[in-house]
Amino acid sequence: TRKTLLEKLEDAGLEKLEQKQTEIDWRLEDNGVTYNIYNDPEGNNRRWNLDPIPFVLKQDEWEDITKGLKQRAKLLNLIFKDLYTEQKLIKEGIVPAEIIFSHKNYLTPVFDFENEDYYKMSYYATDISRGPNGKFWVVGDKTQSPSGLGYAIENRLTMNSILTDLYPKVKIKKIAGFVEGFKNTLKNVASQKTENPLLTLLTPGPYNETYFEHSYLSSFLNLTLVQGEDLLVKNNQLWLKTLSGLKQVDAMLRRVDGPYCDPLELRNDSHLGVAGLVNVLRNDNLSMVNPLGVGILENLGLNPFMNNLCKYFLDEELILPQIATWWCGQKKELDFVLKHLNNLIVKRIDKSLKSETYIGNKLTKEELEKLKERILENPKYYVGQEIIDFSTVPSYSKGIIEQ
Repeated sequence: TRKTLLEKLEDAGLEKLEQKQTEIDWRLEDNGVTYNIYNDPEGNNRRWNLDPIPFVLKQDEWEDITKGLKQRAKLLNLIFKDLYTEQKLIKEGIVPAEIIFSHKNYLTPVFDFENEDYYKMSYYATDISRGPNGKFWVVGDKTQSPSGLGYAIENRLTMNSILTDLYPKVKIKKIAGFVEGFKNTLKNVASQKTENPLLTLLTPGPYNETYFEHSYLSSFLNLTLVQGEDLLVKNNQLWLKTLSGLKQVDAMLRRVDGPYCDPLELRNDSHLGVAGLVNVLRNDNLSMVNPLGVGILENLGLNPFMNNLCKYFLDEELILPQIATWWCGQKKELDFVLKHLNNLIVKRIDKSLKSETYIGNKLTKEELEKLKERILENPKYYVGQEIIDFSTVPSYSKGIIEQ
């Protein structure tokens, strides 16, 4: 496949690639595909970019990734349920309590619901990268409100319509199966409540960075796009305000981060959620595809323990390796991070705080000392990660092919 692709690129030449890039840009602009970046000099609605040269995976690579992601999703589901019900991981000392309870996305109001089926993650995404040796690494888990599906669908539709003549003999793995499976998940979740369910997508609004995707998916998946102000809780039920009166909401895919979803029981300064939403879920009166509380699984502090967690729950080794991580809440690991600070990446365990990432080999001596002081103030909030060089692939940019 890679050889065929290379041959087709050579046959096409830069002139045809430029023509295809123009067609791609026109289609994306015509369809209004944007990505919002706060305080961006180019404006809030930055144009989405798509390269005419695809990222190529071999069949065996794809099969390994698939197995690894299935295993990881299964493992994260088990961790999620345990942390909000029995808490064996904490009681048996497999995961330090500080990692969980110091994280903003551990939501105690959703602890130990009678309906244990609530603690099920139906929607999961992950960032993976390929290293120079060809192995794929897990870079980060996305469980809170995974983004990217709308962009992936639009990317594929654009590539299909533009590039069939550029790569006619290259076999393409279809995403239709995933999309249909996702639609069925939404229907199955909602059908538990009523025959004609009202399915919604909760968005923070048009200023969110991925609002295009919220709008796109709501249309593509036949969901009603709503904001917190469009909803209200009455008699422990969630209702949509309409011109013809209130309509009961049966299921929800949320794109609002968990802590902001209910100003009554969670963050009281939030204007994005609905007062009383947690109690609706507590009474099992709403199906939520990505349940409140699942954001705890994005906790970087869990990374050093994932191998042990995989053995504990599944009696297996992790199929997909992850970046070596040291949690600073343990003395031995803290000493290691401080000693090798100039060769590590330092992050807070809680990504929801929008905190800075520190790349040790790019910091001055003075900056490294300040970082040490910051870590020592609250070691449990920080992890150190190995710096890994990831592989690159050819890309068409500004009239040339770059590697």
